[in-house]
Amino acid sequence: MRNPVTPHRLAAIVVVWGTVASAIALLGTARPPIPAPSDPPTPLKEIGRVRASVCSTIVVHANAAIDDALANDSDLRGLIVALTTADMDDATDLKKHNTYHDLELAAAKVRETALDGEGEVRRLRALAADSPEPRKSDLKAFADALGEALYRQRMMAIDAQRLASVQHGREEKANDDARFANDAAHYSRIAPRPTQTEGPIAPPPPSIDKAFKLVAADFADRSKLVTVDEGVAADHGLGATTGC
Repeated sequence: MRNPVTPHRLAAIVVVWGTVASAIALLGTARPPIPAPSDPPTPLKEIGRVRASVCSTIVVHANAAIDDALANDSDLRGLIVALTTADMDDATDLKKHNTYHDLELAAAKVRETALDGEGEVRRLRALAADSPEPRKSDLKAFADALGEALYRQRMMAIDAQRLASVQHGREEKANDDARFANDAAHYSRIAPRPTQTEGPIAPPPPSIDKAFKLVAADFADRSKLVTVDEGVAADHGLGATTGC
């Protein structure tokens, strides 16, 4: 079963961006705690080479999908660290722009790699359909579990891209509003207008760092489920080449 937390969580986070505490409460009610597995998941690793032609085809596609999943594991760990240590609240506009750009590039890489891996998983499912038992069952279970891990990785990448895109857009709008206010103040000094009653004082800008850390913690939780999926795939890896 896929993680009940959907990508819509992140959209909800940015909608309530003005109060990070509300976003934390939202995530806390949307996702039940992830139970720790009773035994550590089996580490995912490449399947050994085989000579039989049918199984060598399986191994080629399986190892390609495994490589993609493991590469994404590493890239997502880096993404989590980057979100946790971003230090955006006091950053210059240039640093913020570069951080959002780097975040989008890193997420795009994970997304593309996951898509490549999911393509390999589809080929494995086709090979499983034409395989005899017990290889059929193990190969299908292997492909399904690895496909689930890659899917979760892709969803995290999409959420990271959305986070960077939405917050970058908010920064650009805030800068435009500030420039407009400065221009208005300048022209009011040249041609003063009648005094108007001041409106409510604007609230202080929300903490980008807190929001980034919130998303990083969410990704860390979802990565635990990726590890479980990869462990299931590893458990069926040997059986996927049974009879070769």
